[in-house]
Order: sequence, then C-alpha cells, then structure tokens
Amino acid sequence: MAVWRKTVDLSDEAIVEEFRQTGDSTQFKSLVRRYQNRIYNAALRILGNQDEAEEVTQDTFLKVHQGISGFRKEASFSSWIFRIAHNLCVDVVRTKQRRTGVKVVSFDPQSTQNEEDSLDPALSLSQIADPLPSPAQKVDLEEQQLVIERTLQELPESQRTVVVLHDIEGFQYQEIADIVGTSVGTVRSRLHYGRLKMRELLAPYFDNYGVQTASR
Repeated sequence: MAVWRKTVDLSDEAIVEEFRQTGDSTQFKSLVRRYQNRIYNAALRILGNQDEAEEVTQDTFLKVHQGISGFRKEASFSSWIFRIAHNLCVDVVRTKQRRTGVKVVSFDPQSTQNEEDSLDPALSLSQIADPLPSPAQKVDLEEQQLVIERTLQELPESQRTVVVLHDIEGFQYQEIADIVGTSVGTVRSRLHYGRLKMRELLAPYFDNYGVQTASR
C-alpha cells in the first residue's frame, strides 16, 4: 500500500517530481506557498518598489510553471527559483537604466585571498546595527529596521543582491554564485564591500557596530 505523505513533509525536489508526474496543481500551489513571501521580500529589498516586486514574484512563478520540466537536481530548487527571480530583477533594473539613461556602476573589485580572509561570515546584516537602540539616539527597533531597509537601497544592485541572499535569505556562497551566475570569490567580494558600505552609511544612525566602520 502506498504511503501517503503530507506535502508539508516533502522536500522541494520531491514536490517538483510529484508535480511532474501527476500534474496536480495542489503540488505546485504548495511550492508557491513556500516561496511566495520569500521571493517577494527579496525582490522588494533588491528593487525598492512594491509594484515591481509583485510583478517579479508573479513572473517568477509563471516561469517556474512553464519551465519546471527543465529543472535539474544539480542545484537545489531554492537556488533555481531564486536565480529566476534574480534574473527578472536584473531585467527590471536594466529597463529602468535604459529609460532614465543612467548607468549604475557597481564597485566589485576582484576578490583577493586577503579580502576573503578578512570577511567575517558571522557579521550579518542583522548584526551591523546594535541590537538595542542607543539611548542618545532613541531609535527603537522598528525604526532601526526601517533605516536598514532604506540603506540597502543605497548599495549597488550587485552588492545589495548578495547581501539580501546571504544575510537575509541565508544562502551559502556557492548557492549565491549559482543564483547570480558568478564565482564564489566574486560573491565574497560583493558581500564584503556591501557590508562595509552598509556600516559606513549607517554610521549617522548607530554608534556601535561591534566592529569599526570603513570610515573610522
């Protein structure tokens, strides 16, 4: 007798396989439930626009549905779907650049061994600001989060994407490299400089990062 398992107990890859075999829309809907908020929130942080983030989210699942037969297990499903979302975000950014005539140039120097060694993996975005508000500044935790979200938009898109994927979504270096289509060394470099820039930009708001800012 076949053993019935709830969708919630299945891995992403198992759900994909069942959807391929049965075409049951319930399986696909379970993938949407798992990833809809994550894709939307990541797109919102990368693009800084709710309408664009919603459109990217919808287009992501449309492309997943259309191309799910081409999914291969060399990478995880999460890496695959986030790569689709990332490519759509890049398309949005490029479209805005063409429309405005402004080219956004990111500073992504090639990572060296010293740079990689100096990158502290434990120093995530959530740790850039002091977890408790400074009494002098009287900034509560909710306001801290808003400041961090706004500051993210000041980073070059390539750095912002890596910071979001690593420090917020929790992807590993190799997974991020697969998502954005670059090397692990470049991912490390973008994360390193993105974090430094975040600490520099947040300096007027927070007076204790646990590490020195780039400007100090």
